[in-house]
Amino acid sequence: MAGYVEVAKVSGAVYAKVVGLGNFNNAGPLREYVEAALSAGIRGVVIDLGQCTGLDSTFMGTLIGFRDYEVSGDQKPCVTIVNATPITLRAMTSLGLPKMCHVKTDHVDPPATNLERLREGWQDRRGRTKLVYEAHKHLVKNDKENEARFAPFLAALVKEAREHQQDLC
Repeated sequence: MAGYVEVAKVSGAVYAKVVGLGNFNNAGPLREYVEAALSAGIRGVVIDLGQCTGLDSTFMGTLIGFRDYEVSGDQKPCVTIVNATPITLRAMTSLGLPKMCHVKTDHVDPPATNLERLREGWQDRRGRTKLVYEAHKHLVKNDKENEARFAPFLAALVKEAREHQQDLC
């Protein structure tokens, strides 16, 4: 089952509900939306996984990237994950996310607001490769146990990016 993300800005935070799979196909549009909100002064990001059926490493690395996003001022973005299920909690724990952000397994009601469904998919191969690379760099930077797991993958992505650049020339 494919997944999608619905979002809204509420009470100084971005609220994002993941339905189905949280993966590289919907991580890009979520990143664009959240980074625009962070640039505009929002400092909270709430990710609701109550209807999420699974997470890939690119999606999880993108979430950690929100915490690392460079903002003006002293207050860094805060990433809170709510309504984690046993499946999503297991995936997040395997990559160290509970050490990097707030994870709540207790039920949290969604805000009373209209949610906007983000587009899915990719516009270009270069953008996809960059997102996947940056997401995995965040995972490695924030948990050294991920370095052995993802170092070969990161090297392959760099090689792919270089080859793609040559294809464009």
